[in-house]
Amino acid sequence: MFYSLKNIGAHKIFSIILGLTVFFLLIDPTPGQGKVYLDTITNPGLAPFPVAVSDFTSPKRIDGQVAQNIQRTLINDLEISGFFRVIKPEDFPDTAQIRANLLDVSDFDAWNGSEVNVLVTGSFWVSGDSLLGSVRLYDLVEKKFLKGIRYEGKKAEWRRVAHQLANDVVLQISGEKGVFDTQIVFASNKTGNKEICLIDVDGENLRQVTRNKSINILPRWTPDGKKILYTSYMKRNPDLYAIDLVSGNNYRISYRNGLNACPTWLSDAEGEKMVLMLKQDDRSHLFLTKVGDKGAIPLTSGSDNYASPSWSPDGKQITFVSDRSGTPQVYTMDKSGKNLKRITYQGNYNVSPAWSPKGDWIAFCGRQSGFFEIFLATPDGDRVRQLTRGPGNNEDPTWSPDGRYLAFSSTKEGGAAIYVMNINGTHQRKLTTLRGDATNPSWSPHLE
Repeated sequence: MFYSLKNIGAHKIFSIILGLTVFFLLIDPTPGQGKVYLDTITNPGLAPFPVAVSDFTSPKRIDGQVAQNIQRTLINDLEISGFFRVIKPEDFPDTAQIRANLLDVSDFDAWNGSEVNVLVTGSFWVSGDSLLGSVRLYDLVEKKFLKGIRYEGKKAEWRRVAHQLANDVVLQISGEKGVFDTQIVFASNKTGNKEICLIDVDGENLRQVTRNKSINILPRWTPDGKKILYTSYMKRNPDLYAIDLVSGNNYRISYRNGLNACPTWLSDAEGEKMVLMLKQDDRSHLFLTKVGDKGAIPLTSGSDNYASPSWSPDGKQITFVSDRSGTPQVYTMDKSGKNLKRITYQGNYNVSPAWSPKGDWIAFCGRQSGFFEIFLATPDGDRVRQLTRGPGNNEDPTWSPDGRYLAFSSTKEGGAAIYVMNINGTHQRKLTTLRGDATNPSWSPHLE
């Protein structure tokens, strides 16, 4: 039997598994944290933090466009984060004069009563193929200089410089860097085939990384951000492949007969290893294998199906899906395969678990009132939160490396697209606007 993967979602993937035919960069001194202005930016009741961003200048007029591009990208990054209210130059107080990157003590008084907490000024210029710049942050409430940061990079990589700047601003204000140097990988049928694509978290810089005109699905990042693992039918069997994003080399890493899918990779003191789904005795089971070894140790067995593994951040546990209770539910177990514990009891179809980078939550997709929605559960299963509420199906949650956001696939506006939201369910925004569907997202680690 052949299953079309044109519009495949998380629940469809598990259904197919049950049927056992699954076709399946800046050189800069890292800014010190100093005073943390925003202790918790995941509180849904927290008002957006006001930040003013001045017009970025350039010593040479010919470089002005580059400076403006960086400023616009910074503003966009801060706005899409959902945690900041950006005050642009046209909305500055009439008495505020930003004549240069460097403010004088007398310049602070112009901001009295403005309710703006932090001001960002910057200057960027080009030297040959290099991009140089400096940025300064000021505390407008306490009327003092906060931080100065220098940037160096390639002129062609100005967007990367802008994203790094946004990360540094978030770090200074919240105590933890932003995620604007990351990307999201996903499967797309925009070409008529199912191919693997990448996009920046601001929705820009889309690129296609596979071009084999086959069915390529379920991409996953390696922890170093240098490779993407995915399942492909290039050789008719659903084999597991890796593509090196630096060299472009593409190679098979698991090609046992039948299913080879959903790898979750861990690097620890014992080396690099992964848990993946393989077919055994006409069922899908989870196997542990050291990267580069041909052997695979079974973690599950029996007549039930096991799928969609995800490591806990400490590498001691794995969350996964099984139908051992009769319907797909989310479980945890030790890395040895022992001490299985069911953590979802709400609803009769819960799949696609993803352990948060901080270890405090497991995101998953569950059927609710006829639609698939995104939920959070504590690892002990004692608390559950619903984050999305239709219309359409919301599936395949994947965590940002700082644990502040989730990306997911949704049909809320028609065809499947990739969305991003804060982990309290707010500030949902559409990331992809492609012809066709975008599914199976996976968020990268920091890509510095």
